[in-house]
Parts: sequence; C-alpha cells; structure tokens
Amino acid sequence: MQHYVERKLVGAHDAGAAVNLKEKVFAFVVAAISVVILPYLHIGVFYKLIWVPDKPKVDKFSCTCSCFDTVFRGQYEWPVSGYKHVYFNSTAVTLQIWVFTVVAVLMTYEAAKYLFRLFRRGGVRRWMFVLFLACVYPHYYSWWSYFNYLNEEFYQHWYHHMFFTVTEIISTCAVLHLTDVRHKIETWKLLVIFNINSVHIVQSGLDQFVKHVIMMEGFAFQNVRDLGLMVPDLLHVLIPVYEAYKMADRQWMAVPMLFYKEEIFLSFLFIIMFSIFANLL
Repeated sequence: MQHYVERKLVGAHDAGAAVNLKEKVFAFVVAAISVVILPYLHIGVFYKLIWVPDKPKVDKFSCTCSCFDTVFRGQYEWPVSGYKHVYFNSTAVTLQIWVFTVVAVLMTYEAAKYLFRLFRRGGVRRWMFVLFLACVYPHYYSWWSYFNYLNEEFYQHWYHHMFFTVTEIISTCAVLHLTDVRHKIETWKLLVIFNINSVHIVQSGLDQFVKHVIMMEGFAFQNVRDLGLMVPDLLHVLIPVYEAYKMADRQWMAVPMLFYKEEIFLSFLFIIMFSIFANLL
C-alpha cells in the first residue's frame, strides 16, 4: 500500500513538473517572438519600407565607423578595421541602455508566463486581456524612446516621459491583476486604471495630439504615433466605465452609487493634480 501511494505521488509530481515545463517553454516562445517581431515591424517594415524608403545604402567598403572605441573587441582590433553591422562603445550610458533593455525583456517574459497560465486554466477576463494587448505599443514606444534619449544623450523629455512610463506600468499591473477571473473587480481597481489613463489623455492632448491630429498640423508618422498612444488610453478609460456599468446593473443601482463620495472627489483631485504635475516636468 505504501509503495502504491509513493508511486502515485511521484507520478503526480512528474506530471506537474511536465506541465510547469510546458508553461515556461510556451511563455518563453511567446515572449521571444514578441521581443523579436516588434523591432522588426517597427524598423524593418514601417521605417525601412514606409517612412524612409529612399535612404541611401551604406557603402560597407568605405565606412570607417570612426566613433567606435573598439573596447569590447579587446586586442583584436585597433584602429577600427571597417564596417560593423552592430558596434557599441564601452560607456556608462551603454550600460544604462542594456539595463533598460534587459528589464523590458524580463517584464515581457513574466507577463507572457502569467497570461499563459490564465489561458491554460481558462480563467481570462476578456476585456482586461484586450486592455493588456492595447498597452503593448505604449510600453514598446517608451523603451524605444529611452533607448534614443540615452543613445543620443538627449534628456529634454526624460522626466516627462518617465512620468508616463511609471504610471503606465502601475496601470498595466492593475490590468494584469484583473485579467485573472479569480480576482474580483472592485471599484478602487477600476479607478486606478481610469484615473491614470485620464491623466494620460489630458497630457497627450496638451503635448501633441490636438496639434498633430485634431488640428492636422502633424506629419503622417506623428499622427500614427499619437493615435497609437491615444487609443490605448481611451480604451483604458472606456472599458473600466463599461465594467462599472455592468457592476451597477447587477446590483440594480446607478453607477455613481458604486463609489464613495471620497473616491469620486479624490479621483477628480488626482486627475487635476497629476495633470498639472506632469505638465511641469
């Protein structure tokens, strides 16, 4: 009898380990494909084929790469021998770029792993998953912006953009939390998403959306970028409102009755104060 129980326990452990391995492998594949395909679509398709298709090709035989310090090549190279597909200088800024990139990749992997577990269990809240997909571009845009800020040592918009990034991450964490149907939708969770993205909408409008898109003073690529950032924010406002209406309907009450007066007041105060604060950065 003891031997039988032991075999069953070992079998259950092995089965669990196999499922866990499948989860990790699948999450790794999804994250890897996401990390690979986004820069390809961004640079290899949109930039190279649509935005700037007429840029001249680099002459590999005359290129000197004269700004390359060759440190990472060790004693194999000095002076610069010629064209490189990729080269980087060994500086503190390069390390910062590497840190931002590694953190972005790890966050992508963890999100993919978390969502795969939910899908395997059949516990995905559909509209919250839609919100997560909608915020992929804003997060990717932020990483690419920081890459360029650091690479070009251009810091004029650094703190302003950092405000968007930090609040976007908080909002996305709330969305991922609510993607799991086991986590109850509560008013304060909806307000976290609603308030943050309301601030984003106000700031995006003040920054460039109204001027570029509404007033039609922007270039085509600016309009596409601004729409790609504004639409996710609008969805992050509309879907929490929709969820609040569903909650109110189930409880046979008006939507405002779901919230404490203090919650409504603090939400308005948050949107006003943080809009002002972001505008000052």
